[in-house]
Amino acid sequence: MLRHSALETFYKVGKYSTNKKQSLTLKEITNLEIMQIACWPEKLDEINDLLIKKLKINNTPKFNKGVLFENSSIWRMEPLKWWLCNKEIEISEDIATTLDMSHAFTGIEIRGDSSILFLNRHLPIDLRNKNFPDLTSASTAIHHVSIKLFKISLNNYCLYIPRGFALSIWEILLETADQFGYEVLDR
Repeated sequence: MLRHSALETFYKVGKYSTNKKQSLTLKEITNLEIMQIACWPEKLDEINDLLIKKLKINNTPKFNKGVLFENSSIWRMEPLKWWLCNKEIEISEDIATTLDMSHAFTGIEIRGDSSILFLNRHLPIDLRNKNFPDLTSASTAIHHVSIKLFKISLNNYCLYIPRGFALSIWEILLETADQFGYEVLDR
């Protein structure tokens, strides 16, 4: 199904800055596929075994951690909830429930040498590598809007913003990015 971007009216590809140097790139993640999996407490061991087998991963992620595999990822968002990105899976309702969250969020990838400093202008999280290593996630807020933050690797982050707030948060992020020098990449 074709999805229209929540950022369509304000997404302008190019290099922007009042500063000469450019230390950030921002890019909308298009065609999000997010399946939320919520298991019953007594089925936790069963869902872990099922996810390991069906996704062909060594272990399921611990709370606020993620695992990357085959152009997909799985993130433990809460003690009994995961987000499975870019992958579909069949799970019996006896073990867990699933919910397609793909249309509910807008994803933004943020990369660059100043990404931590840039994000800390808005997020009350210690993003230094020793406290927020690769494949770590957090639920937090920007301007009172609940968002999800995933750290993929050093200076590579993904923000997942509720679709209805995506444009206003995007405008705030671009205003902040100006001081660092930034480029908006083609989707």
